[in-house]
Amino acid sequence: MAAVAMADTDEDDVPANDDAPEDDDPSVDIKPVDEVMDPSDEDTVIFSGDLDDIVLTGGGDDYLDGEDGDDHLASGAGDDTLQGGRGDDVLDAGDGNDELNGHVGDDVLAGGAGDDALNGGGGDDILMGGAGDDALLGSLGDDALVGGSGADTLHGGSGDDILYDRDDTDMDYLNGGAGDDTLMGGAGDNLHGGTGADTFALLADNDLIVEDFDAAEDVIEITYEGTPPILSTAETDEGMVLMADDAVVATFLDLSDLDTAQITLVAA
Repeated sequence: MAAVAMADTDEDDVPANDDAPEDDDPSVDIKPVDEVMDPSDEDTVIFSGDLDDIVLTGGGDDYLDGEDGDDHLASGAGDDTLQGGRGDDVLDAGDGNDELNGHVGDDVLAGGAGDDALNGGGGDDILMGGAGDDALLGSLGDDALVGGSGADTLHGGSGDDILYDRDDTDMDYLNGGAGDDTLMGGAGDNLHGGTGADTFALLADNDLIVEDFDAAEDVIEITYEGTPPILSTAETDEGMVLMADDAVVATFLDLSDLDTAQITLVAA
């Protein structure tokens, strides 16, 4: 089925069914289904209304707008656009090159496979890019951004954000933006804390780039396994290279001095 829009009720929206309500049951006022799309329809446009809705679609390039309410919008394969609207929404795009906008509220956005663009909007949001080369923007609020596999771009925006992209060897770009952010990248990634007192949470064998470390306010944490490593530095043309035993942890661009005594070691 290409799309199912849920019925409006006095409570949260519920799926339509073939059973008529009992005449003596006044607790639920079931109204007509907004729309049931024919299975042959490939593309779907749905505006779900003001209540708490569940909207599911299949294949095709779909446009789903939750409008008001705490909505759950889930699209299948295809290049889809999901708008959360006002409320605490869950947007799950599935496969395809999708665009997800949470707007107002504390939202959860999941891009799925494909090259997706996710924007949390206002509120404390959770953004998960999934597989593919994704662009994640937290915007307002204290957000959590998780890149997944692929060459991703994560930008926290304003607020105290957590940016995580350690699960692959693709070159990712993590920018905390304004606020006191925590950046956790993997091998080959570029990390930019932005303004605020940021934490660069690194691994002992990361070999990544840190673009804007400020020793006056930023913090470096290194997670290691086994015996605590011996930290050392070496100045190069690019900046300061931080080593954990014989492994490169990170290169700090345009930095001429780095005090390893100020670095926190964290056992895995």
